[in-house]
Amino acid sequence: MPAKQRDYSVLDRFHFEYKPVGVKYLPTRPKGIRKLEKALNFCEMIKEAQDTEPFYVAPDNWHCVEPHLLGFEDFPSIYNSGLFGADEGLYQEARANRQLYNYLPQMVKGSVQYVAFGPVDKLPFDPDVMVLTATMEQAPTVLRALNYSTGEPIVSKTTPVVACSWLMVYPVISGEMNYVVTGLGLGMDAMDMFPAGLFLISIPFQKLGEALRNLAEIRYQEGPRPPRPGGDAHRARVETYKEELQRKWAE
Repeated sequence: MPAKQRDYSVLDRFHFEYKPVGVKYLPTRPKGIRKLEKALNFCEMIKEAQDTEPFYVAPDNWHCVEPHLLGFEDFPSIYNSGLFGADEGLYQEARANRQLYNYLPQMVKGSVQYVAFGPVDKLPFDPDVMVLTATMEQAPTVLRALNYSTGEPIVSKTTPVVACSWLMVYPVISGEMNYVVTGLGLGMDAMDMFPAGLFLISIPFQKLGEALRNLAEIRYQEGPRPPRPGGDAHRARVETYKEELQRKWAE
C-alpha cells in the first residue's frame, strides 16, 4: 500500500480545526498499519481518524449499514422495502424510503474487504477519497478546487439518511467531487459528531492532484472575513471593469 508522493502542504494555509482525512478501499489486508479495535459507524470513522494514527477496519469493525454499502452483503428486505425509516417517521411512507435504494452509491459486491483511514499529515497511502471538514468561511475556496480550472458546477448530492455513502463512496465510483453539510445527515446529527453548518467536502483520487494544484493558486483570505464593499460599491466596480474590458475588446 505505497503512498503516492503528493504535496498536501497547501492545506496548511486553511488551518482546519478538523484534520483532513484520507480513505482507501482495499481488496487485501494492509500491512504496516494497525487494525482498529472497536466497532463504529462509517461516518464516525472520519472523526476517529482526525485525531489518531492511521488504521484499517475489517468487516467486524462495522456497526451500521457499511457491509451493504461496501459490497459485503446485500441489503436485507427490511431496508429494501422502505420499512426501516418510514416506520420511524423519517419518510412519509415506505414508497418514499424505498426509492433511496434505487440510487444509493454502493461498491461492487466483492470488490472491497478492508478500509484504511488516516489524517492527512500521517498518511501511509494514497487515498481513494480525501474528506475535508471546512467552515463557512473556508468552504467557498475549497469548493472551487476544481471549478477554478474546469468551470464545472459545484454540486452536492446526498440523502438525509446514509449520507456517509454520498460522502465516501459516491466520489470514488463517480470520479466527482461532492459535499455534505453537517446537520443534514440525520445519523451524523443523532450521534452529535460535528456542529451543524460545517462542510464535509470529498475529493476523489481522480481529481485530487488537480484540486491541490488549484488550491495553491486560488486567493484565500486567512483569518476573519474582511468587510464586503456592499451593493453600490460592487456595482460601480463591475461597471468600471466592464468598460476596461470593452476597450481591450475594441483594440
